[in-house]
Amino acid sequence: MKETLNENAQAVLNVMRASHSHMTATEIYEAVREKRSRIGIASVYRILHNLVEQGYVKELWHADECCRYDAHVERHDHAICTVCGVLLDIPIEVKVPQGVLQAAAEAAGIELSSHELRLYGRCPLCNTNKEQTAQIK
Repeated sequence: MKETLNENAQAVLNVMRASHSHMTATEIYEAVREKRSRIGIASVYRILHNLVEQGYVKELWHADECCRYDAHVERHDHAICTVCGVLLDIPIEVKVPQGVLQAAAEAAGIELSSHELRLYGRCPLCNTNKEQTAQIK
């Protein structure tokens, strides 16, 4: 059950919802401090923990072994740039047959509760930079 949020928690959630990226706790802290200068980093970590527990946000473990947060909590998939590490939402529904998911879960020895697809490749910015570098050479 979602609780009513206090001012600091609402400020954290507002920052996350306004962002189109998957921010780290430090990035969230820095953005929230612009509006609430007295908030501490420990408070932001505690608020994020509570927001995850209440279902307002999701924790995403990233390739850089850094936890990132997503205020878009409905089931969706992600793409990760193998060059810069940016984590992007995939804006379409990727359908995987339930039987395939179940077989994969059984092969891993787990009971399936949810899934997320992750695609890896170059993001548009890194792809453009690669093309520009190739043109210079």
